[in-house]
Amino acid sequence: MNSIAMLQALVFEPRKAFAEMAERPRVLFPLLLLIVATAGIALWYYRVVDLEWMTDQQLRNSGIAKALTEAQIEEMVKRAGENAGRGAIMAVLATAFGVVIVQLITALYYLLAGKITNLQRGFKQWFAFACWTALPSVLGVIPAAWVLLTATSAQISQGDLQPLSLNSLFFQRAPGEPGYTLLLSINLLQFLSLYLAAVGVKTWSGRSWLFSIIFTALPFVLIYGCWAFFALGRS
Repeated sequence: MNSIAMLQALVFEPRKAFAEMAERPRVLFPLLLLIVATAGIALWYYRVVDLEWMTDQQLRNSGIAKALTEAQIEEMVKRAGENAGRGAIMAVLATAFGVVIVQLITALYYLLAGKITNLQRGFKQWFAFACWTALPSVLGVIPAAWVLLTATSAQISQGDLQPLSLNSLFFQRAPGEPGYTLLLSINLLQFLSLYLAAVGVKTWSGRSWLFSIIFTALPFVLIYGCWAFFALGRS
């Protein structure tokens, strides 16, 4: 089964896809797809956004602004506009690097959790598993691209690129409000990835849905649960 056939099987026959993944773990295709999608949107965004406006908004909505004078903020905003090309390159590189690191950490968690629960797979298998089950996030490119295509102003916030986030769909918190970053970072596509991962664990382990869901969702629940405790507790 080639990579395109694997992608189709992941959509229509996920159990077959995970069985193939266990026998022939392939990482390059899904990892490159994740990098191209996320880095491509980041590059597009930095080419069209008003960087001085964006920098000003980010500074004023963060805790850093309290330690800066108005003159310092203006200087940092001006510098961002003057180094727009360098900023775009750094954003793309950081995005690509972040994708790789996240998948490596996810694979490491699966490897350790598998050893603890006697679900024995190699690191390459878990790395492939992490990359393939993360592919639903690529669909987020579609609404983000639509936002960039239809924007009538260059003052586009990063939150605008996340129309499927919990914040955009349900909460509508403004930048700087408690929980804004948290709710913006959780989107519907993450739940699709968790579902795929649970299907994969059930296929590989032959155990119950409860085991499979806990195995895959535990880091998500712990990370976002702690984040919510501190972020929303102030609201």
